Amino acid sequence: MIFKNMPEEETFTLRNQENELTEFGPEEIKEYLEDLFVTPDQFVVLSAPKVQGQKIRYVQACVQKDGGIETELGIEQEEGTTLLYKVCQDEECIQIFLDFFAGRLQVNMDEYEPVSF
Repeated sequence: MIFKNMPEEETFTLRNQENELTEFGPEEIKEYLEDLFVTPDQFVVLSAPKVQGQKIRYVQACVQKDGGIETELGIEQEEGTTLLYKVCQDEECIQIFLDFFAGRLQVNMDEYEPVSF
């Protein structure tokens, strides 16, 4: 599935189903994710103001029914944004979000699969 590309923004945005922040740091990112890990019916999305390396526009996470953390990458291309995912442990998920926020996320795309709907 291909989603519409997001317009460029001024800043990063961190959101879950209850809140959206535009002024935050690594601690708030960790808090949102730690809340996700103990409240499985939630999600967390961290959007960059514009596409970062490897054409990643946002990262998001949710808990799968079996308890695994599904971490997804929004890959933006001319025709639209596609979602790729992998299942990882809490610490790896946190590190992906923090690296993305710091502008240093480099992933092995072979570890990710297209999200199916």
